[in-house]
Amino acid sequence: MQKIHMNFKKLKEKFPIFKKQVNGHPLVYLDSASTAQMPESVIQAIVAYYTEYKANVGRGLYSFAEEATEKFERSRKTVANFIGASKEEVIFTSGATQGINKVAHSWAFDHIEQGDEILVTEIEHHSNFVPWQQLAQDKGAVLKVVPVNNQGLVNHDTFEQYLSDKTKLVAMIHMSNMLGTTQDVKALTKLAHQVGAKVLVDASQSVVHQKIDVKDINCDFLVFSGHKLFGPTGVGVLFIKKDLFDQCKVSLFGGGMVFSVQEQHTSFKQAPYCFEAGTQPIAQVIGLAAAIDFVDKEIDFNQLQKHETYLATQLYTSLSELDTIQLMSPLPKVSGNVVTFISSDYHAHDIAAFLDQYGIAVRAGHHCVQPYHLKHGVNASVRASFSVYNTQEDVDQFMNCFTELVKK
Repeated sequence: MQKIHMNFKKLKEKFPIFKKQVNGHPLVYLDSASTAQMPESVIQAIVAYYTEYKANVGRGLYSFAEEATEKFERSRKTVANFIGASKEEVIFTSGATQGINKVAHSWAFDHIEQGDEILVTEIEHHSNFVPWQQLAQDKGAVLKVVPVNNQGLVNHDTFEQYLSDKTKLVAMIHMSNMLGTTQDVKALTKLAHQVGAKVLVDASQSVVHQKIDVKDINCDFLVFSGHKLFGPTGVGVLFIKKDLFDQCKVSLFGGGMVFSVQEQHTSFKQAPYCFEAGTQPIAQVIGLAAAIDFVDKEIDFNQLQKHETYLATQLYTSLSELDTIQLMSPLPKVSGNVVTFISSDYHAHDIAAFLDQYGIAVRAGHHCVQPYHLKHGVNASVRASFSVYNTQEDVDQFMNCFTELVKK
């Protein structure tokens, strides 16, 4: 593997959106935890599909339909290699949310009964909380919410206390979109497996900041979305461990996923195709593969983490010097890419609107982690999140503008 030397200012030039101005100012984009921007190579890969070989996959026999099929399946292999899976274990979805719901309907609905227990953490994104809440209500199961410490992390001893022989599923976020901290999902998965529970990992945040290896984690299911990985919207990945194929029923029906159809009987293709009914998000899948190619070629995760952590630490330290600011996220140490805070003087929405006047994009709200906000008596916070295209100048511009607001 070639050694990558990352020049972050040069890398920023590969993202066309940063050529634009917002309200007369250069764009300072600090909302990558919500969605990441796309490099030119990804945009061009999507455009090429639409302009050169747009066709459905797995159906047409003409030359550019076969080209579309070949590139689509090559993309599946690219994704599989990226997360350490086999090709048949990669199922394309519309995003992480659909992936989690597929697990709920394809596996959990038939394997979780009345009185069984589902474990989630109190810092889950709503997409990995609400489906399990609703399933527990429908099945008469028990949803147990494991608390986290001030770092947003699950204490292993506490986690073991929540586990029991009734635990059938643990669904947990890998990296918090709220605080930017990373759970030790490998250790927690091992503990869950000791009581016979299956484990779903939501890697939506972590997949763009660190190497993911599903075999090393040993999780049973894993999901992530393409748009957080420098790819397009409308595409995601669901990993299902091969050993569980026989336990997962087909829950969405249509064309493409059938082997044969008779009046009273239908037989389905093998995984992953039986889980991909209808026309797949073809352009988006090809764009996702191009995004992974970009990551493999341009990004060294160790260098990226050091860069993001440095920027987050600079912002955290500057904000901590302001009397009216309360920081919700912890001080970034080994790694961190998120700074979340509240102001005693201004609502989070007002802060975001003020910063937008200067071309600075941040997230304001509960970040789809409302239970955690409610626990801390907060209805909204401001979140600044960093990625490969952020620089020291972004932090400086943020603080220059924010200090102007604070002084008012």
